[in-house]
Amino acid sequence: MGFQFNQVGGGTKTRRPVALRMQYNPRCAHPRCFLQGDDGIERPKSLNEIQEYIESENQRLEKDPVRSFDVREINVRMEYKYCPNMILIDTPGLISAPRVRKEGVGVNAQQRALLAAAREAERLVVSKMRCPDYIILCVEDTMDWKHGITREVVQKADPDLSRTVIVNTKLDTKLPQFGTPNDVAEFISARIIDRVSPHKLGGPFYTSVPSGRVRRLESGNDEDFLFDDDDEFVAGCAEKEDADREVVWNRIKRWGNKSEGMNPKAMLPKVGISRLRGFLERRVDECYRRNVAKIVPLLKAEYIAAERRLKACEQELDAISLERLKDGADAFCDDFCKALKDSIQGSIIAPAGSYGETLEQETSAAGSFAGKFLFCTLTFDFIHPWNLF
Repeated sequence: MGFQFNQVGGGTKTRRPVALRMQYNPRCAHPRCFLQGDDGIERPKSLNEIQEYIESENQRLEKDPVRSFDVREINVRMEYKYCPNMILIDTPGLISAPRVRKEGVGVNAQQRALLAAAREAERLVVSKMRCPDYIILCVEDTMDWKHGITREVVQKADPDLSRTVIVNTKLDTKLPQFGTPNDVAEFISARIIDRVSPHKLGGPFYTSVPSGRVRRLESGNDEDFLFDDDDEFVAGCAEKEDADREVVWNRIKRWGNKSEGMNPKAMLPKVGISRLRGFLERRVDECYRRNVAKIVPLLKAEYIAAERRLKACEQELDAISLERLKDGADAFCDDFCKALKDSIQGSIIAPAGSYGETLEQETSAAGSFAGKFLFCTLTFDFIHPWNLF
């Protein structure tokens, strides 16, 4: 993101998913943040205010007797000169629940609460990952790729890891613990991952970030910080990445088993948070370009429908204009006066549909004649309506 946002410390720091809509804006020397309220309206907020809101939600859910997590997302939009154009959804971390018997014998209240919270967090995370359009970042803190608790949970939503990018954190603390270059190479190459999950989307990537915090003037606490501003933090991340790459190269540069396809130079592109970010940006761009063919026809259809609705609205507006209303009123008056005049004068014209008869109906009504024919002359006297009074 280019600046520190999340809170670091003990306990669960994310109890509601945080949807971070990042937008690249080269004119923003400092992050501009907006928080969407429960009413759906976006309001500008400082980083400190957003962090306080997230912390208040965490405290509320921590004290909630019914649930420990909330599936509703906290929507945050931010513009910054270092932000990539993508949306990142930060989900709650998984909780390691204690192993208990199925019967529940000997389980105290604290263990039951922790077990319930672990199941609730897992259900929330898996439900978010089921969206087929999402790229899943599987963040693991392990030194042995044979153990992947987080991957097991991810595979409930993405069995073959075809939408999953694996990320290993805190590389700077792991490298000193490997005794031989062979151990370092086996860990960085992660061949076991390639064999177990050959269809994974990407990774593993290895990242490290500085542990110091950036000073925030609005927070009122200037004592516990390592960086004066976000630019120093970005520079610190780049220095940390260079240091990790140098350590990895120094440990494995004299080692390499070409017969097994392990090339030391091929491992360096996996080290560094910038490598992870570049990979994600390319994947998001590819997804966007791939979906353009589907999006453009939908936009055209929506445009045509909107034009049709606009023309109908314009016709309705024209129909209620002053000139149209006057013309309609004049035409109605003319028709009404003509109909009234015809009613007063009277008319011998009767509608055939109401008073006429077919030949068959007339014959049936008159009956049959035998012998002499009787010729009658019928005279109709028209009675003027005024003669009725």
